[in-house]
This record gives sequence, C-alpha cells and structure tokens, in this order.
Amino acid sequence: MLRGCVPKKLLVYASSFSHDFDSSQGFGWSYDTEPVHDWKTLISNKNVELKRLTGVYKSLLQKSNVTLLEGRGKVQILTPLC
Repeated sequence: MLRGCVPKKLLVYASSFSHDFDSSQGFGWSYDTEPVHDWKTLISNKNVELKRLTGVYKSLLQKSNVTLLEGRGKVQILTPLC
C-alpha cells in the first residue's frame, strides 16, 4: 500500500473543503443546511484511490519487466562494540 505523500495529499485536499464552504458565501453561494463531514466515507474513498494507484504502478513496473518483491522490511541499526 502507498504510504507518505499520496495519502497525505488526499487528506489535506479533503480538509480544505471546510474553508472553501465558508469562503464561498462571499461569492454568492448559500446552503440550505450546513455541510457535514463523514470520516468513514473519506477514509474508504482514500483507500479505494490508493488501491487503484497501486495497481497502476504495479502494472507499469511489470510491463517494464521489473521483478517486484512485495513485503515488509526492517532496518536494524547495529551499534559498534567499543
């Protein structure tokens, strides 16, 4: 799964809408009800997009004859015995 900037960008983009709703009133927009945010929907849609992007990236790599090694790694820093 993608980690880092892509999920962060999706969440930051989503967070900007609350400010956009407030600012839009100065440009003539009005709403019958206050906008409501649903966290579960945001996270679900983020996960769907990340899964789609992962598929795109894997496909591009496989078409380029790249061998994919999927899994998790662990870096262990060893201190010198002095």
